[in-house]
Amino acid sequence: KTTEVATKLFVAIMAKNFGQLLLLSATVLWRGEAFQPSYTPMHVVVPALRAEEQWTGEVVNNEDGRIRGCTIIPVSETEFTIEIDGIEADLGNFSTVVYRKITSDAKRQQFQGFRPGTIPPHLLPTYKAFAMDEVAREATFEAMQQNNIRPFNSAREEMLLEQVSIPPKPKKKKKGKKKKANTEPEDDTPVLWETFETMEEALKAGWEPGQSFSFVAKNCRGQKVDPVQTERPSVI
Repeated sequence: KTTEVATKLFVAIMAKNFGQLLLLSATVLWRGEAFQPSYTPMHVVVPALRAEEQWTGEVVNNEDGRIRGCTIIPVSETEFTIEIDGIEADLGNFSTVVYRKITSDAKRQQFQGFRPGTIPPHLLPTYKAFAMDEVAREATFEAMQQNNIRPFNSAREEMLLEQVSIPPKPKKKKKGKKKKANTEPEDDTPVLWETFETMEEALKAGWEPGQSFSFVAKNCRGQKVDPVQTERPSVI
């Protein structure tokens, strides 16, 4: 059985299925223990989070209620490519909320060799990857719905997340003696983001929950529908 689980774990990594990877990782490391990871998909959790007073990670919308920084490119009648600008949509705050929810749930689990409420450090990269993936899929799913595209049942799982851009790591300030105030003008050069072909590469480059990121979602499948009229037509 251990070989079977290891094989499934390898397949999950190659298939970029973070949800399956998270569960299988726990199975390999704690087989036989009372570890039963529970996870509720974010498209179910998000509405509840938004109802709470603490919610500060909402995807930013325009005045018309549509997600900001969203570009939808039709590929066919039922397939779309969606570009999301992380700064405009405020995915940084969104990722903070999602990561906090995932790790909060994880702390309720008992890990062998660790105190209650403690997450093994070597599992944190998996949770970060899972949070980034969920934020991207939720933002894309919401963009489709807000632009009158009814996603197919398998749309969340089938969309491909590519061309992930992240901001550079903040420069660490050197500790030392205080220097005189710098009278030189500040550098107004725009900060250049790094773009990676895959989400895994962006994570390896150092993306952290709380940072924004932009991406392109391909193979977004759904049916374009007519917008619902909210006002009654005028009677002549």
